[in-house]
Amino acid sequence: MLYTAACAARKVSRGGVRSLLCIAEPAETLADELGAIANRVTVILPWGSLLRAVALPDISFLCDLRRLCASDATVEIVFSYDERSDAGQQYRLGFASLQESHVRTVLAETYERAGFRVTSIEAISQPDLRLYQTTWATRLAFGRPREIWRLRLITTTLDNAEHDGSGSPGSPQGRQHQR
Repeated sequence: MLYTAACAARKVSRGGVRSLLCIAEPAETLADELGAIANRVTVILPWGSLLRAVALPDISFLCDLRRLCASDATVEIVFSYDERSDAGQQYRLGFASLQESHVRTVLAETYERAGFRVTSIEAISQPDLRLYQTTWATRLAFGRPREIWRLRLITTTLDNAEHDGSGSPGSPQGRQHQR
């Protein structure tokens, strides 16, 4: 986060931003505490429960993420899972492999149900990972070949059912019933 903060502190003409908030908290906590304030959300190479939430995907997590986003917010998610290299994580993550059909259909449908419009789903090359300038991205860019997926999303207007307390996944009542 230090590198990100330093880049954001630059003049806007040099790639900086006027305001940046870096927080490491669960999405549900953020959505409850902050509301719809994020204009841009990036999830770069998650692992563990966050990888499971974005790749399986977990509709409750996605609805919490959507509640964190302002209207027309952009979301970029870059993730990778290699069944050979990450085999020890299969049980914990709840999947053994990520097939292209799963990424392009199940993920797209679930993200859209959670209030996102999928603008692109693409496999990216390992050298493209270097653009993200993280230690883990650099390691994977030079490691064994593996599939890397990038999802780009824009928030959509949530229908009234998600705001009326009817127990839909995006409402606090819906999250309580799902647990």
